[in-house]
Amino acid sequence: MKKYKRYLGIDIGSVSIKYATIETPTENSDKNTDIKVLKHDYFRTHGDIINSLKTLLHKIHPKKIDGIGVTGSGRKFVNAMVSADLSIDEITAHRTAIQTLYPEVKTIFEIGGQDSKLIYFTPNSIGFEMNNVCAAGTGSFLDQQASRLSMTINEFCKNGMTTKDAHQIASKCTVFAETDMIHAQQSGVPINKVIRGVHRGMINNYYSQLCLGKKLESKFLFEGGTSENQILVEEFARKLRKEGFINDESELIVPKPYNKVIGAIGAAIICKNKNINNNRTLPRLSKFEFIESGECYECPNRCGANITKIKVDNKILTIGKSCQS
Repeated sequence: MKKYKRYLGIDIGSVSIKYATIETPTENSDKNTDIKVLKHDYFRTHGDIINSLKTLLHKIHPKKIDGIGVTGSGRKFVNAMVSADLSIDEITAHRTAIQTLYPEVKTIFEIGGQDSKLIYFTPNSIGFEMNNVCAAGTGSFLDQQASRLSMTINEFCKNGMTTKDAHQIASKCTVFAETDMIHAQQSGVPINKVIRGVHRGMINNYYSQLCLGKKLESKFLFEGGTSENQILVEEFARKLRKEGFINDESELIVPKPYNKVIGAIGAAIICKNKNINNNRTLPRLSKFEFIESGECYECPNRCGANITKIKVDNKILTIGKSCQS
């Protein structure tokens, strides 16, 4: 009878949490070709990470696993709360999952809730770029504009899908973009053209900030929660075709059904690759207490980095932007 090892990956971002459990035969644990994704899910946190983690742990099956890996912008907090075995940076987690599941892919695009990422492979290296300076190029900006128009994000996207014509919208600043949208509405521009314009501007911004000047190679893959947005998929493919990277818009890969949970899958695969073997039951959340937040001047740099101190199971942890000492 075949024996299996099972691993859990958790990806916590700015607006959502994702998980994936994978299974691999014990006798072939060094081979990534035998990985099976057992279960996965994605849902919004609505700012409540604690209850989101409780929901996540309740959903997970099987209840016994060999290791837990966490990734994403909130990984340090989640790592402490679930007593994870590994904490993994986002680039490594996403890269590992794509190289395992889609080895033909050479360029990965992701637009998240608070940042955007580009990962690209060359014959001798792996490159990446991130943009977390302005929300104009992120999914949260689309959420905000849908809310301003009293639409759900699904209604917002469906409305924009009714046209291929885009009204030009400023794309490099949230303030200017929203001002352009309001001015267009007040000038009688149909709202579907405005919505299409916001998405086109968002992709143009992504390209100019992250892709311009890079020698990108096919195949190309678009993943993350925003890859569910068909307008963004169309506009990404349109931009790649316009720039000569693809010949047909169907060449842009959206890796469904895993497109929203790639980071979580990658975190689980890395646990497998490192041969974590704890044979544990799913943990209960650790006891958590907020202590304080503020600016840090403790090291010689005295840079004033924003930090938060918390207590998890009577251990003091510092979370936030770290400086270089």
